[in-house]
Amino acid sequence: MSTHLVLDFDSTIVTVESLDELAAMALEGRSDRDEVLARIRSITDAGMDGSLPIDQSLSQRMALLRFDRAIVRRLIDRLHDAVSPSLLAHAQELSAGADRVWVVTSGFHEWIDPVVEALGLHRSHVCANRLLWSGDDVALGLDPSSKLASPRSKPRAVRALGLSGRVIAVGDGITDWEIRDDGAAHEFIAFTETAERSSVVSRADHIARDFGAVMLRWHAS
Repeated sequence: MSTHLVLDFDSTIVTVESLDELAAMALEGRSDRDEVLARIRSITDAGMDGSLPIDQSLSQRMALLRFDRAIVRRLIDRLHDAVSPSLLAHAQELSAGADRVWVVTSGFHEWIDPVVEALGLHRSHVCANRLLWSGDDVALGLDPSSKLASPRSKPRAVRALGLSGRVIAVGDGITDWEIRDDGAAHEFIAFTETAERSSVVSRADHIARDFGAVMLRWHAS
């Protein structure tokens, strides 16, 4: 029986929160940069620990930002450099099993797809949101067709994949635990290499402090 890995992106595949990193770039030169960054990071944390619904977390952060495709290109470079060291140690192994590895995230295809592809995983296995763009390449906000910007959207996305066999969800946030809680995964691994949230760890079936532990569970199932 095949075992599928469903991975979060931020603070799991990479050691940062992408929107926070994008905000730091987009706010360069503004006198209120530190204040706005602190607000955005606070919203990110609230979304990850479950105290703020994911749709509100996304919309509140996006409302504080203005950026263009040039900043997205800078962000992609930053994310390539921020891949989890322990994941890099197992990148060849993950790539070899890429048909059974999925990335399900409330982040955005625009910067997640190229990072995932560079790791030898399938771009077509990324479930994420998309942005709307103006004619002059300025982000206008969330594309309304996005399917991972509402509460409990991750379990729906995983279920829609129609995976046969065992499913292991891995991530640092409450939305990752929801995949197992809603029955779309058989177990949930709280990934704590970058961020350890008590509300998430207390609900986990297993805890992984690095990707080595994730790989052991993947191969043991």
